[in-house]
Amino acid sequence: MRGVRQVALGMAFSFFVLSLGLVYWQVVQADTLLQNSANRRLILMESRVTRGGIFDRNGEIIAQTQTVEGKKVRTYPKGEMFEPVLGYSSVKLGAAGLEGSLADWLLGIKNATPTQAVQQLFALPRQGNDVVLTLDSRLQSIAYNALKGKMGTAVAIDPRTGEVLAMVSQPSFNPTNLDQKWSELISQEEKRSLAEKQRPLEHRYFSLFPPGSTMKVVTSAALFRSGVNTTDLYQCQGSTIINGQVIPEQNDKAHGWVNYNMALAESCNTYFATFGVQAGDKTFLSVVKGFGFGQKIPFELNVPRSSITKESMNPTVLNTNLLAASTFGQGEVLVSPFHMALMTAGIANHGVIMTPHIVERVLDSSQDVLFEQKPEPWLTALSKEEADKITSAMVTAVTDGTAAPGALPNVQVAGKTGSAEPGGDVLTHAWYISFAPAEDPQIAVAVIVENGGTGGGNAAPIARQIIQEALNQKVGDKK
Repeated sequence: MRGVRQVALGMAFSFFVLSLGLVYWQVVQADTLLQNSANRRLILMESRVTRGGIFDRNGEIIAQTQTVEGKKVRTYPKGEMFEPVLGYSSVKLGAAGLEGSLADWLLGIKNATPTQAVQQLFALPRQGNDVVLTLDSRLQSIAYNALKGKMGTAVAIDPRTGEVLAMVSQPSFNPTNLDQKWSELISQEEKRSLAEKQRPLEHRYFSLFPPGSTMKVVTSAALFRSGVNTTDLYQCQGSTIINGQVIPEQNDKAHGWVNYNMALAESCNTYFATFGVQAGDKTFLSVVKGFGFGQKIPFELNVPRSSITKESMNPTVLNTNLLAASTFGQGEVLVSPFHMALMTAGIANHGVIMTPHIVERVLDSSQDVLFEQKPEPWLTALSKEEADKITSAMVTAVTDGTAAPGALPNVQVAGKTGSAEPGGDVLTHAWYISFAPAEDPQIAVAVIVENGGTGGGNAAPIARQIIQEALNQKVGDKK
């Protein structure tokens, strides 16, 4: 009898240890396991867990799981408007975009409630959590339609909170019935001809581009900190030579006598190159680091780091020629439109760049709040005085300069154009950054149209439409 009791106790102890192991791996370590891209548990879980819905900030459905003929089907009512940021979820293809990065919330695993933890432990059917995004379908629609037929992207951010209000990449794709269309989609990515290669899966807001003259708003801070008198006049003659390197104006246009405000408004390359080199590489590199170059941007999706040089994310020196080219966004400078929108928002927010976020809150199946994002500063790029000076010059750019196509009636818009040379015999990328109202900014926007020519002609009208819609909503909310 004693031997039987020992065996029984041994089996009971083993069962207890195994149970603890199951609890540890399936509950305690669930979040860690889910971060492993090789983990297939998420795909297998879809059969017994109903993935939660994804909604915009106004409660409009962006993604939901429905039962069709006894099978669970992930549906996307907005079609391609939110792609590729929304991504997709498929047993065959896996998950991508926000469907992938937010899967732990959507499947009810992250910060699981006691009920969810028990259901998870015993592999019981359950309902996942709903995720409410900061995106606004109305702004998303405006940006999507304005970019339709072009290759480019638009990002809109609330500078006061870091909320991403719109994030559009064109061309995009329709995630409905994606399993059947996948081969055709991939073939578009693999076309040999650059003209035919539309890259619909590319997150263009995260792609890296030369910023062109939009970089001058960053360089401005280096000029201020080096003691440049912004009221002094400089004679632009259409080009200048710095250390043997010719610095040309666009179309060799001579701007004549300009101070800082007019140099930014007219987008005078030689002004910024001359005084940027005078400020020195140490000051310039300190400024760009303060704006987040070379740094990891905290966000729910992975954002590539912007950089000043090819060799180093955080260089300590720049030779004179590279410094001169970098001051007006050429040379080796690369930045994502997402980061450019953040920097623009930082200027609008008196120099403070808020931590960007796209998740507003997470709700369980009973609609109780499990998580709610709170605004947090990320970087202080500028003093308030510096931000005010740049804002003043960006307003001048809209009232009397190259950024005029972004103007709105009865609203003071601050803007800056850019025409970035990508290299080769192709049109420049058209950039436009702006925020409004200049005296009380509620939205900051960055737009790029690939090979679109001038920023004022092709990117500014898109930004203007987005800002107009955002401000119309604010007016409507006050009624």
